[in-house]
Amino acid sequence: MNDFRDHIRGLKPSGVSKRRGGSVTPSKQLRDLLERIDTVSILGDVEGIEVTGVSFDSRAVIPGDLFCAIAGEHYDGHLFIQDAVARGAVAVLVERFVPLPVVQVRVPHGSMRVQMAKLSSCLYDNPSSRVPIVGITGTNGKTTTSFMLASIAKAAQHDPFVMGTLSGYRTTPESPVIQRSLYEAVEDLHDIAIMEVSSHALDQHRVDEIVYDVAIFTNLTQDHLDYHHTMDAYFAAKARLFESNRSRLGIVNLDDPWGVKLIKDSQIAMETYSIEDAQNLTMGANGSSFYLDGQLIDLKIPGKHNVYNALAAARAARRLGYTFEAIKNGLADFRGVTGRFERIDEGQPFQVVIDFAHTPVALEAALGAARVMVPNGGRVIVVFGCGGDRDRRKRPLMGEVAESLADITVLTSDNPRSENPVTIIQEILSGMNKGALSVLGDSSQVLVKADRREAIELALSIANPNDVVLIAGKGHETRQTIGQLEVEFSDQTVTRELLRSFRSGSQ
Repeated sequence: MNDFRDHIRGLKPSGVSKRRGGSVTPSKQLRDLLERIDTVSILGDVEGIEVTGVSFDSRAVIPGDLFCAIAGEHYDGHLFIQDAVARGAVAVLVERFVPLPVVQVRVPHGSMRVQMAKLSSCLYDNPSSRVPIVGITGTNGKTTTSFMLASIAKAAQHDPFVMGTLSGYRTTPESPVIQRSLYEAVEDLHDIAIMEVSSHALDQHRVDEIVYDVAIFTNLTQDHLDYHHTMDAYFAAKARLFESNRSRLGIVNLDDPWGVKLIKDSQIAMETYSIEDAQNLTMGANGSSFYLDGQLIDLKIPGKHNVYNALAAARAARRLGYTFEAIKNGLADFRGVTGRFERIDEGQPFQVVIDFAHTPVALEAALGAARVMVPNGGRVIVVFGCGGDRDRRKRPLMGEVAESLADITVLTSDNPRSENPVTIIQEILSGMNKGALSVLGDSSQVLVKADRREAIELALSIANPNDVVLIAGKGHETRQTIGQLEVEFSDQTVTRELLRSFRSGSQ
């Protein structure tokens, strides 16, 4: 452990050519970059070609970029090489040559993302080696844990950089985006990087070339089986973060059975956390308090799941060398994350919470936290749906959770994509014993409004003064995908508009 601490103390941002708020564009010769990757053959002369960026999307190419033609599930980047060259790509990385007058570097079939990660790390001077970096994986809790750790870092007078769900359209973006973002963060003098690491990212080599100083495993519950197909495959993808070439130290949830398996199969040093670590735990509507290693921790956000998130952040913080004073103050200062059990207050006589919960376990945790907030005689009303073109097996499970933990459930749409929203709702209903009613009656417990705005309006309209309305599924998202369309839709904005209209009597 002393070697680990010495390593952390030795990491510092370079800041050599940078002042905060400026802009630096790295530059390397293509021939030098190619020394770092596996190539099969080269078409054209690489001498004298200067590369200033790496791109995988032809629409985003700017002059000086090296374009990587990824043959993906839906699109083949080789078909967009001409567009990339027209936009200024100086060379292209391919798995097969195309008849175009541009320098082409062919790499082994199926290795495009591996080579792209190597190129990106080299171009941006391996930025993850220049500051302490934390990777957080798991089904639930990644975002909140990352921002809790960032709050602790700020309390210790550090300047954290956080990359995850709230900073882009993907939890973990492609490797060129990651490497450039880390490069810019280091040049901007951030002195710790905290990243959410998704199973897709690990499976698709997006985080190759990064060695995490601390890796956190929060939990594993059913999600993304449309991609991974089985829980074992899902776990195997997550477990890659804890291989010896990817992380130096693991912090693992001992109360999760998959966490126990991860520890058993570990290749690196592991430390654990458990709810038993939270001594004298008291949970209420406005937060939780407990003792950790003899120190009082005061959380201002409710829910047992957030106690787990705090324990993970605290354990990681200690390994990074932060004091208990910084941990205590950082967690006390933390007020939550957009779309993560976020309270909405427009002066209404009942409570409204918006949460990103989109898995059975996350919905269970959010409903449990909502139940704690309900005074005597109050009800929990939940609004949720399930995403289209995603894991269908979790839909009845979420219906079962809602029926058992909420007093009234309003089923609706949540990014239906190419699927019929009514079909998705029917699959949710298959896990519920009660039949859905289109209008509210005295015995109604399950209501259906496929239009999400109408569903939120219905839930708010039937809420009594002691009730809690939980609007789940989209959290921080500001768009809804319906068919091929991306339409503006924010649960926060819609909820506030409706609450104000109710208050003014102008609905």
